[in-house]
Amino acid sequence: MMSLEAMLEKIPVLSVTGDRKIYFDDIQYDSRKIEPAAAFIAIRGFNVDGHRFAKSAYDNGARVFFVEDKIQFPGATVVQVSDTRALLSEISRVFFNYPDQKMKIVGITGTNGKTTTAYLLYSILKQAHWRPGLITTVEFFDGEEFRRSERTTPESLDLIRLFSHMVNHRLKSVVMEVSSHALSLHRVDGIPFVAGIFTNLGRDHLDFHRTMEEYFKAKYKLFENFSEFQKAILNLDDPYSLRIMKSTSGEVFTYSLSDKSAMVHHLSHFMDAKGMQVKIAVPSGELDVQTSLLGEYNIYNIMAAVTTALSLGINENFIIDGINRVKNIPGRCERYHSSSGTSIYLDYAHTPDALKRILQAIWGTRPKNLIVVFGAGGARDKGKRPEMGKAAGEYADIIILTNDNPRNEDPDQIIADILAGITDRDKIRIIPDRKEAILTALQLAGSKDSVLIAGKGHENYQEIGERRIPFDDHKIIEEFLKTSGKN
Repeated sequence: MMSLEAMLEKIPVLSVTGDRKIYFDDIQYDSRKIEPAAAFIAIRGFNVDGHRFAKSAYDNGARVFFVEDKIQFPGATVVQVSDTRALLSEISRVFFNYPDQKMKIVGITGTNGKTTTAYLLYSILKQAHWRPGLITTVEFFDGEEFRRSERTTPESLDLIRLFSHMVNHRLKSVVMEVSSHALSLHRVDGIPFVAGIFTNLGRDHLDFHRTMEEYFKAKYKLFENFSEFQKAILNLDDPYSLRIMKSTSGEVFTYSLSDKSAMVHHLSHFMDAKGMQVKIAVPSGELDVQTSLLGEYNIYNIMAAVTTALSLGINENFIIDGINRVKNIPGRCERYHSSSGTSIYLDYAHTPDALKRILQAIWGTRPKNLIVVFGAGGARDKGKRPEMGKAAGEYADIIILTNDNPRNEDPDQIIADILAGITDRDKIRIIPDRKEAILTALQLAGSKDSVLIAGKGHENYQEIGERRIPFDDHKIIEEFLKTSGKN
């Protein structure tokens, strides 16, 4: 239970109507989750205004309301603020007694590599006995069990509630992905990150941010208010890192594949179909890492995790052991090998950079033929579609274009947009039905060929129109291997 009076001492308000001494035992922005004695926060969304559901929240038992628009209900106390969304994080932090201050939290932002870097760093912290939690696009670990995520970074109230749960289960640290949407929509406002990682910036989410500059500014918000005691971990090979370096007050630590001035940089690596051996320069000398991950882009992810761990004072033995223990990351370069000699890869790659990088990694294993199956999401940035087609055209021998999540767009138009970037049309097969497209690729593949199924990764659904239909690329692959006798 918390008194409104105590809350009002910590947050800026415009006005209060009603009993300031009233108590509430929960806070919610979803009126359907309101129970008696809970407070309701009306959030003005892009499509739905939470103020419309204030009466429903009142009927469900809410008697404390945080709003932007003035409302009035018998016996209710109404707190008017300037921006409920911007204040939601602080209201949540006050209500749950600042659980974010009781753990060491590392945030990871960037276009590509966030999830893999998060799993690598989580494994390192686990070996170092930091008792970490994990929050990613794929899943989160709350101290009890791993649960499927609904979004990359939860809404601020859900995030702080999750932190509180983690504290109650004696977790001491958290590794979390921080999306550009989360930064723009105030979901991580006020969280005292001990370190922030910037992986890279490529084309994505321009349906939301409109321009690359606005997209970068959203990412930069993670580092904008860093103090000298917070660590900024930056990829020196990405030009946007230099802008962050010049502007942040955080203590900067850098990594690079090519720049020897970086604190952590690549020396050499050997790669085959089983993984990589990577030699990295670190302040103490050299670090030899064995990993099942593939590709130059994963060397970046490894270096990001290593640099962060070193900045936090973690022993190098824990770092090596932590990376070595990461055998598989859901939806990220997952591998299947058929008895006929075909290598099958499943990856979430849904941006031009990500698709190019995973194709480069597989091409580096020297397959006889490289077959790729992919599409693009509807109602999202259309400009990246021909760039994805171009990336596929550079590396793949056979390209099968199919549906991803078409949503409310015409699937044929999405495929046409991708086609605009592919010059060699002889490589292309168009099979809109995703299951048929995957099965066709697997049937075409022979010994020493590789198949990449890209775009959906960990997702277990397809968004068609307004519906989410159960669909899992993993199951299609596993069913094929089982019934074809190629497993």
